[in-house]
Amino acid sequence: RATVPDGAHDVVNTGNTNDGGFLHISGEHDGASEPSRDENNTSQLDRMEQMMRRMEEKLATVSSLENRCEQLEAKCSSLENLLGSTSQSTKEQIDSLHLQLDQNCNSLENRLESISQSTKEHIDKTLKYNEMLIRNQNWEYPAPVYTVNELADAGFNDAEAEHIYQTSQLLQTNTEALRRGNFPQSNDITGNGDRGPGISLGIDGIFDDDTVDELSPHWREFAAALKDFKPAFDVLPGDSKTCIAFKGVHLNQELTQLVKDALVNIPFKILSFQHSCYFHGDMSAIAAMIDSNKYLQKLDIYRILEMDRDDITTLCSAIHHHPSLVDVSITGCFSRLGNEMLRSLLRTDELKLEKLSMPENALLGIRTDINVCTQLADFLSTNPRLKELDLQNNGLDGSDAVMIANALRSNTTLRKLYISANDVRAVGDEALRRALCDETSLNSVADSNHSCCIETDNFSGNNDEDREINRAEKIYGLLSSRNKTMSNVQDFGDIDVKLLPNILESVQKYSNYGDEDIVKASSIVYEIMRCWDKVSHLYIVQSER
Repeated sequence: RATVPDGAHDVVNTGNTNDGGFLHISGEHDGASEPSRDENNTSQLDRMEQMMRRMEEKLATVSSLENRCEQLEAKCSSLENLLGSTSQSTKEQIDSLHLQLDQNCNSLENRLESISQSTKEHIDKTLKYNEMLIRNQNWEYPAPVYTVNELADAGFNDAEAEHIYQTSQLLQTNTEALRRGNFPQSNDITGNGDRGPGISLGIDGIFDDDTVDELSPHWREFAAALKDFKPAFDVLPGDSKTCIAFKGVHLNQELTQLVKDALVNIPFKILSFQHSCYFHGDMSAIAAMIDSNKYLQKLDIYRILEMDRDDITTLCSAIHHHPSLVDVSITGCFSRLGNEMLRSLLRTDELKLEKLSMPENALLGIRTDINVCTQLADFLSTNPRLKELDLQNNGLDGSDAVMIANALRSNTTLRKLYISANDVRAVGDEALRRALCDETSLNSVADSNHSCCIETDNFSGNNDEDREINRAEKIYGLLSSRNKTMSNVQDFGDIDVKLLPNILESVQKYSNYGDEDIVKASSIVYEIMRCWDKVSHLYIVQSER
């Protein structure tokens, strides 16, 4: 055994131990090494904890990064969707803009083409008009105009000679004006206020065939000039009311055909036949002139007496089938068949007329089994296109006026009705008044006819073109008349008091249309507030709130 120095207590043990045979050295220093191991262990645990924390932090960072990546992926997906949506929207907008640009371009092209075509047509028309002027610049009137004395020497009596002289001068003046490219007249050609460029051939008297034959050269020159005159129409403004009027003209078969041929496609808008005007073929010749002019808007037939049933059929057919004729005036042409003329006109369901004037035609001078006013009332109740109707001096009585008045209760298209110089008497006047203003109640006044101006011998109504002004005047007139007896509220009936503000507003509104002698709006308001028992209930309800 080795000797251990004094003071040393270390013992070295060897052998098999529970430590598995490892060498174990123990001694006095073991107590000092235990804390050191604990510290080492603690230090290692701390390091491990730190490592764990760092690992956890890294894991948290990784998790955060994963979340951010997911958010970024979501944002990318959202951006992709937004980009796709924006791209689609942008594409649709671009397509829409392209389509709009294409449409605008097409519209501009069409407008330019239309302007170009219109300009070309205007230039062509102007050139044709100038060519006509150049063609006629050296033209001289070839037909001889004989004096009254020369005609008397030729065997004509004084009246015939004067007629031939005056008519030949008239035809020469009109023919020379046409050859110079001018319309002979521009004043009231028909006598009905129709102003515009035109031709008026007013010839007095009825003479024999020899007189007509003497005037034939002048009619031939006039017809030739009229046929060549169409370019002058083409350079007129589109709204020009061109007119040709034949007054007292008597033509044989040859001259009638010449005039008919000359008028073909000559765009007169007003055609007038007056004072026993006679063409060979009677009404068939006039109907042919109507048919040949698709631009015709007004037909005026004045005192061409005693048309028969065949004439009525022919004339009505021409009127019904014309594409643009909207104004027909037939004055003083019937003493027996006026009612048949009106019935024939109204027989079609597609009558295009907007103005019909038939005064002095004895529509009801001769009573038959079929009252034409019954048919007329039925026609008016359907709200046709007719805006103006003249039935003056036609033998209408009170019952006729009542039927027309009843039709006006539902009619909203007719704007003017002239019915004076008839025997409608008090019953007819009263029926027409009630049609325009039924004062039974405020509602009946409001529901009356406010659009048709009626003129009779004893009164006129609806004198303003604005139907709302007519309505306002009538309503305020009733309120004003009842206010004088403080009786307005008696007719309010079951009107809800909540409508009071509307009533007061209406009173103020309508008062602007009253006459000077009508009571003030404040008086009507005072009456309503004082006498209407429902007003106090309105105050009670308001105070309870």
